[in-house]
Amino acid sequence: MPKTTRTVREQAKVDLAKIPAQVDRVNVSGLLRTHNDYVLKAAEGLFKATNFQDVMIESLNAKSYLHELGIFKDVQVRIDVSKGDNASPNGYEVTFKGQELSRLVGSVGTEVGQNEGSLRTELSIPNLLGRGESISLQGSYATTSANELQLKFWKSFFHTRFVRNRPEVSFSLFRQVDRMDISFFQNSNMGFVADFSVNSLLPIELTHSIQYEASIRELSLLAKVVPFAIREHCGPKLASLLRYSVIYDQRDNPIFPTQGTMLKSINEYCGLGGNVAYMSTTTHAEINVPLFAGLVAQICGRVGVVKETKHTTLLPISSLFYCGGPLTLRGFKFGGAGPVVEGISIGAQTHWSTGFHLWGPLPFNHVFKGLANNFRTHLFYNCGGFNSFSAENMRSAYGIGLAFKLADRARIELNYCIPVRKYSSDKPVNGFQFGIGYEFV
Repeated sequence: MPKTTRTVREQAKVDLAKIPAQVDRVNVSGLLRTHNDYVLKAAEGLFKATNFQDVMIESLNAKSYLHELGIFKDVQVRIDVSKGDNASPNGYEVTFKGQELSRLVGSVGTEVGQNEGSLRTELSIPNLLGRGESISLQGSYATTSANELQLKFWKSFFHTRFVRNRPEVSFSLFRQVDRMDISFFQNSNMGFVADFSVNSLLPIELTHSIQYEASIRELSLLAKVVPFAIREHCGPKLASLLRYSVIYDQRDNPIFPTQGTMLKSINEYCGLGGNVAYMSTTTHAEINVPLFAGLVAQICGRVGVVKETKHTTLLPISSLFYCGGPLTLRGFKFGGAGPVVEGISIGAQTHWSTGFHLWGPLPFNHVFKGLANNFRTHLFYNCGGFNSFSAENMRSAYGIGLAFKLADRARIELNYCIPVRKYSSDKPVNGFQFGIGYEFV
């Protein structure tokens, strides 16, 4: 055997965990606007290393941490033997060379919403005060419903001892326009939002968000002939509300999970001021169970309730639930399986829907290799109802479909639907139905 080959194999057998090592010094270069104390936490794990394997692992962890701080667009790591009079016998010096983000960053792209796509532009000033603060101006335009303009100040506290809890605060000024063509109205919302989010780790990992919103809401009509049940909501109103959301997500993939559970709840109390008052809660749950041959059984459910408070004179129609659609109750148009007045959907105070799915890979997926991982086939059965949790107003449909994953952020579904239970006032879809979004039932 050649000597060079034997030497390479011997080197490959070296156990790095048995090589004693300690870090004498950590350098972070490339800090122009950033304060030194903002990056100090990156060195904590390195100084605890006792062997060379630990040094390498902690160096990669520190590199990832520096990226998450939101101040660098690129970070390089160099590990060198410690030099100088104070160098330890097994000492090393770790240097991180970072390239800070520009003072002004712009981006243009597309964004996927719930059954719509939008063009999104953003202009931001990162690391504004030298400790990870950022301010951004964001705008989005969707051809179907929502347009939004937002000025946002954002600050994370990842550099503190609460880094594992991911605390963040943000303050936003916004203007949002939502078109509800199915009910012939448009809702303009302009105001202020303060948000605090944090993760709790014990006894289970949860993501919490607490928001305060103060806004002026104005509803206007999109047609001349509109039922009074919608017309009476017109005009400007002042809303002041608290919103609390909590998420538990242990799925192995957000788009095509093969196992795990997800639970999400959003709760609002509106009535701290102004002339809009209500309480609402929406809960979405999902359970995934792997079977065999790549098949996955999935059960989804969603329930939403809007209730009056003692100050309520009229529940805002923009806060009601619209039943039906490719993301909740397949086999019906959006809003096509709920209450109607003069043939026009008006929304419901209570809404529930469930979905039973059998997901599977593409036939002959080994032929397409990596491309096939972005596709799934599924059999489904959906049912749902409104204004009652009994089967009195229940609608249902079943079918078969093909889904495509969009970069772990959303998915597209093309389903052939067969409505089973429907009423004369409904707007069913008997045949192919297209849906795009990030949260399906």
